[in-house]
Amino acid sequence: MGLLNALRIQNSLIAMPEIDVTAAVGNTIEPYLNHLGYGDTSGFLSRQQAMTVPAVARARNIIAGTIASLPLSTYIEDTEAEVPSKPFIKQPDPSATRSNMLTWTVDDLIFYGVAYWQIMATSLQDGRVTQARRIDPTRVSMRTDQTTQVIQAWQVDGIEVPFKGVSSLIVFWGSDEGVLNRAGRTIRTAIELESAALRMAQEPVPQMILRNEGMNLPTDQKESLLNAFKLARKTRSTAYVEGAISLDVVGFDSAQLQLVEGRQHVAGEIARAMNIPAWFINAESASSTYSNVSAERRSLIDMSLRPIMDALESRLSQDDITPSGQCVEFELDDFLRGNPTERVDVLVKLLDAGVISIDEARALEDLSPRGNNVTE
Repeated sequence: MGLLNALRIQNSLIAMPEIDVTAAVGNTIEPYLNHLGYGDTSGFLSRQQAMTVPAVARARNIIAGTIASLPLSTYIEDTEAEVPSKPFIKQPDPSATRSNMLTWTVDDLIFYGVAYWQIMATSLQDGRVTQARRIDPTRVSMRTDQTTQVIQAWQVDGIEVPFKGVSSLIVFWGSDEGVLNRAGRTIRTAIELESAALRMAQEPVPQMILRNEGMNLPTDQKESLLNAFKLARKTRSTAYVEGAISLDVVGFDSAQLQLVEGRQHVAGEIARAMNIPAWFINAESASSTYSNVSAERRSLIDMSLRPIMDALESRLSQDDITPSGQCVEFELDDFLRGNPTERVDVLVKLLDAGVISIDEARALEDLSPRGNNVTE
């Protein structure tokens, strides 16, 4: 088989080896997180917990959804001329759409600071990757040397995988350790505030105590009194208490607790932690117009999306995926298009300068060609 592999005489659709999950050794997330500097993982915040916070979910959906919607193109590095992209760039996983694959890859980079694809097949001609599948980071661990600086092996579900070829991993390294570690306490605060808001919704008035200043009541009468009073609070705006029973109010109402203000403040902190302009997750104070949407999108690209886009572009441009001398980049022209007046002004100037033709101008506006060199 060594000679056959050397001659590339292999099936380009080699099946992935079956992984026996039951043979996995321990919880693979703990050594992985410890290696990245998470330290004690006993109180580690999970992605599922973080996504219960509306601000986190909205920020994640904006970042991941926007990047996944951007087209990927291949260019020659020296001339910047566009060339046809390989099928792998258009759809890495045959069982999933490109948008779905990229959405969850960006999700991993946001929350864990790293993302993994496992190679399913390579090309007969050049050995480059032709199919890959996203792997949940919590399934991946690494074996390092004593310095913990050199990775000696990657493991999926506790089983070592090769460094190259089928079953090996394509690793996308993010710019930091991920929001779960970087902003775990902030997200936990948001979760607690959400819990407090839920309790306040279930018990919209401060806690109350029925104080018996007379004879002690039997247990069944106490339960009956409490149940009747609770029912009265739900069905009427007032309740009646007679005899030696008095009503004491303890705790604070929602205004005194400042739940709205607290949640708003934490939402701003989450926006900072996730590197997204607060405008995008703070719809209450947002005021977008047609003229500033383009500027807001540019701000989103520069301040939030660019580091993740660079992580994806640089890895997809490496030689094991893209031929040497070529690079893969996201197309931003359509996403950053200005309003109609701005676009027309630019096209008129380009036409007057002879930079583009009528047909090229129409193509930029997604209009059908009407023929070159048409003069009125």
